[in-house]
Amino acid sequence: MKKIAATGLSRLALLLGAALLLAACDNNNNDNNKTGSITVTTYNMGLALNFVPYTAERLVANAELMAGSDSDVMCLQEVWLAEYVDTIERALEENYPYIYSVPAEQRFSASAACSSDEIAEFAACGDNECGGLSGNALVACASSSCGASLAALSPACFDGVIGTVGIPDITVDIMVDTVTQPTGLFAYDGALGLILASKYALQNREFQDFIDDSSSNHRGALYAEIEVNKQTHVVGCTHPTANLEGSIPYPESGKHGSWQGENRYMQEQMIAFANRKAGDNPILFAGDFNCSIANAGNGVDADFAANCALWLADGFADPAGDQLPCTFCEETNLILQPAGGSGSYVLDHIFVKNIESPDAIVAERVYDDPVSIEALVPPSELQPENSPTMTDPSDHYGVELDIPLL
Repeated sequence: MKKIAATGLSRLALLLGAALLLAACDNNNNDNNKTGSITVTTYNMGLALNFVPYTAERLVANAELMAGSDSDVMCLQEVWLAEYVDTIERALEENYPYIYSVPAEQRFSASAACSSDEIAEFAACGDNECGGLSGNALVACASSSCGASLAALSPACFDGVIGTVGIPDITVDIMVDTVTQPTGLFAYDGALGLILASKYALQNREFQDFIDDSSSNHRGALYAEIEVNKQTHVVGCTHPTANLEGSIPYPESGKHGSWQGENRYMQEQMIAFANRKAGDNPILFAGDFNCSIANAGNGVDADFAANCALWLADGFADPAGDQLPCTFCEETNLILQPAGGSGSYVLDHIFVKNIESPDAIVAERVYDDPVSIEALVPPSELQPENSPTMTDPSDHYGVELDIPLL
């Protein structure tokens, strides 16, 4: 019996020793996994069919850019169509095992959005001023040349017309056929266009839905928690209402009085939501916020500046706004050239809060080099005789923050 007991004790000692060794290895692995900084990127891809030129062609180039991305967390906007989401997520998945997006949700008019008589004047203007055009060319022409007849539409008809913007190869006839029956009220089938991708597990995911407060496009925000250096960080990804004052009047069906009022409401709600979710934990909130604070030293103009200032008043830092030149730029923008508007703005931000040393954060503009695009088969917007050609990958440049950690 003594011999057996001694053998049992020996085995127990071996098991205890193995357990201690494994624990030591785990501790070493945890130490090895500790990182000195985290990189977060926001990028509006401008994959807005019929609104930003060369959407299908630029999708190919942007998928290649995403396949080569090495940022820790990516917030992408304006990936509107379902097939575009699939393409970009496939490009990301090798480097980003954790991807969060939400399905589209459309709202429909109860009956025909427009009567044939009501839409006739706007349709006639489209035929007269934009005859033979379709897709991006038609939308650009109609919004600039037929603004008066667009603004004269009833609220339901106006919303229905705006909702047709994302229809592939849209023509005046297709628009009329669509709005003279029950019609989707949001462009791009009610998609949000948001993708949140991370190298760290995206835990406790939440979706803040602004569908009841959105005009023309369904808006919202994605949230998740990541664990870095044994510290919970809340990450956010969003794209609130844009400033369309120069091209589309604020719809009578809107709840907030103006494009700026709608944008402000969403930003107020996101600030409150992020603070509740994070408590004292760090917050890294990325996106195209469609607001810009003037910075004369960097050549940056103001746009909905008071809405951006809400974040600063709440204690967030804005390294991109402090450090960078424009991310939506008059000189090179796919929309603003040759004569679609003016101004150079930092619309793309990563607002940070509860960070130990926010002044040590380094902001960099990314995805700001031209790419080569080629005409697609079947024929696409870029004509074969002009292919290949060089263009910016989006109408926005991206922003990346390198955030030092304890």
